[in-house]
Amino acid sequence: MKRVKHRPAPRASKITRRDLLSAGVALPLVYATACSGDDAQQPASAQGKSSEPKLPPRKPKHLLVLVADDQSRCNVGAYGNHDVHSPNVDKIAAQGMRFERAYATVGVCKPSRSSLYTGLYPHKNGATGFKAVNDDAATWPELLTPEACATGMLGKLNVKPIKKFKFEKWARPKQLGDARQSEPFTIALREMYAQFADRRTAIIINFRDPHRPFREPLASDGEGSPLPHDPAKCALPPSLYDTPETHVELAEYYDLIWRLDRTIGGLLAVLDERGIANDTLVIYTSDNGMPFPFAKTTLYEAGLNLPLIARWPGVIEGGSVNNALVSLLDLLPTALDIFDVASERAFDGHSLLPLFRGETKTVHDFVIGEHTEHLVGKPTPSRSIRDERYKFIRNFAPDAEFENNVLDHSATWKSWIRAAHTDAALAKRMRGLIQRAPEELFDLQSDPWELSNLAGDEQHAEVLAAMRARLHDWMRDEKDPLYDG
Repeated sequence: MKRVKHRPAPRASKITRRDLLSAGVALPLVYATACSGDDAQQPASAQGKSSEPKLPPRKPKHLLVLVADDQSRCNVGAYGNHDVHSPNVDKIAAQGMRFERAYATVGVCKPSRSSLYTGLYPHKNGATGFKAVNDDAATWPELLTPEACATGMLGKLNVKPIKKFKFEKWARPKQLGDARQSEPFTIALREMYAQFADRRTAIIINFRDPHRPFREPLASDGEGSPLPHDPAKCALPPSLYDTPETHVELAEYYDLIWRLDRTIGGLLAVLDERGIANDTLVIYTSDNGMPFPFAKTTLYEAGLNLPLIARWPGVIEGGSVNNALVSLLDLLPTALDIFDVASERAFDGHSLLPLFRGETKTVHDFVIGEHTEHLVGKPTPSRSIRDERYKFIRNFAPDAEFENNVLDHSATWKSWIRAAHTDAALAKRMRGLIQRAPEELFDLQSDPWELSNLAGDEQHAEVLAAMRARLHDWMRDEKDPLYDG
């Protein structure tokens, strides 16, 4: 049987900024909590023989990957957030496996998706910032040839160049009501399956929700559902400061998640209509975290830690929880494994099928986060490494001001600026986002929202040194262009 060749898991406003940079000293911040973080087929034995040949590992016939736009792990009901209405995604979790430690490689859309489609870190595939994928980086539709399966895309592609992403069928956003309306997605998926007939399929569906700008939700989907979410009832995660504007934007954001969830429900119904639900591995995830401060565009947990839920009837136990470190890098190797596509290329990701089948408990010893640049301001490159307990971030341009569209377009951030004039603790924390410390260390076990930087704590000096060395060695081995010896 053909096997995918994988790399072994590694061991081992101007006034705004002036106001903040001149603000005073800090006290610890305490906020209300929303949600917080953490059968393989065996060969048969027969009489008269020592053993029979091993049966091939079970593989699903179809793969369906659903990718939200800007959704953190903590923005899903199944992950403990009881304020957001996400019944269909919660149903996938109830019928499948929920990963607590799934990560994007970068907290920005295009480079994150490029990693998903290539199985490579941005510095390897070339798609740092908003750049195009290198010509020599093989992509999802280039590797999954028509002989292996039919490939389909619904919604936004959001990677470059288009010539390297020639899916057999592509329903573009303009064909899908700007990729924010439920019914066009359902119709398009139904038609795509009909066109692919009885072939095996690998289909990716990319949504615009819950990306900014926040727009009105659809009508109520039944008694008890929100119309819309009530800002007063939306508890803030500890990483967000409490202002009326923050509550309003969070409620609007939850409305978009709800609308997205309605779309998911229609897509799952198509699988039932065609009678292929039991033969389909469904994976639900996101490209990066929520579009709020200290989340999207950063290497903090709210920017990188994603929902990743897998449903594979008959193989994955319903309602199961997996704490293995996994990455969007793993989705392409998983697809190649499903469709028995051999590749001589070395990927940074690994197939997740052994995890789904219960054959292994880990595929990564640690996960890496990369940030090189964004659409605005000067580059503020950084790298992070997260293991079972700790997160270490090294900021390579601590003197540069961190600018990004999440802050510039956010009523939340603007309200914080006003509040920071009288709240020294908030001012210090915001200033720390704009001008990063050279090093950051967080104990994710005791501080899952990364509110306390331990890099200057003598009690954690050994941990800091070990995490620093681990990241240093990884950057050296991977020929990261930021490696400075």
